Amino acid sequence: MKKIVISEVCVMFIVPMNSSINTNSIQSISLNSEKIGSGSGENKGLGFKEVFQDVIKNVEETEAATKLDAYNLSIGNVDDMHTMIINAAKADVALQTMVQLRNKILDAYTEVMRTNL
Repeated sequence: MKKIVISEVCVMFIVPMNSSINTNSIQSISLNSEKIGSGSGENKGLGFKEVFQDVIKNVEETEAATKLDAYNLSIGNVDDMHTMIINAAKADVALQTMVQLRNKILDAYTEVMRTNL
């Protein structure tokens, strides 16, 4: 598991531990972490909008996988329950991450609105 910290928000990537790990996905994760960490005042790297869109996309993908697993379970096409449980846990973590990010955004917004000019 690789963690990337973006100003008090922790983004976690879950990489499966098996013999067929896709090295391209690991390289893209490390490239994204370099982009996030290299925001030195210029418009380099990922912006807030892109980060939030990625979080929302991740939630949608994990929820879709969980729904597919539930459908396959209901029709009896499930051979391995552990994969279904892992997908459900991933969806839960993705949703919790999005909720925490939203809470941080709302806190920042209320703090900015309280600022006197």
